Amino acid sequence: MGNSCSCFNPSQSKTAKLIDLRRNILRRVDVPVTAAELMLEDPGHVISPVSDLRLSAVKADECLIGGTIYVLIPVCRVNGKLSESEMAVIESICGKRRAKRRSSRVIPVVQEISSDDEIRSLGKVSANIGLVNKYRMRPWKPTLEPIYEL
Repeated sequence: MGNSCSCFNPSQSKTAKLIDLRRNILRRVDVPVTAAELMLEDPGHVISPVSDLRLSAVKADECLIGGTIYVLIPVCRVNGKLSESEMAVIESICGKRRAKRRSSRVIPVVQEISSDDEIRSLGKVSANIGLVNKYRMRPWKPTLEPIYEL
């Protein structure tokens, strides 16, 4: 009865992180927001969650989830993979977590306070890496077999 507050985290983050690898910036967007609203700002780009192994596009009418990290990628890179340098940039953002205290039995509530326009600059990634990966990617090309009528 009295332990119901410890069963779930009521303070889910109200922002999602959007990483633009082309410009090397991190944006925090307020949730709920649809992917279409963010894709209108950057035409020719789609939003992909970082948690997936392959870069898959989020549906335009799908709402972003607070506390998750998304990547803004060009349409031609859908179903491709991230390069090692891009993964290093993403890890530099995701890896900045505090070490866990083993002695504490209650997890303190941590809240991120940020404004709507907060943008943090990431490290520079050389521009020629994107061109190399463009040719290494294999786009998905479905094969269609003819239907024979009898």
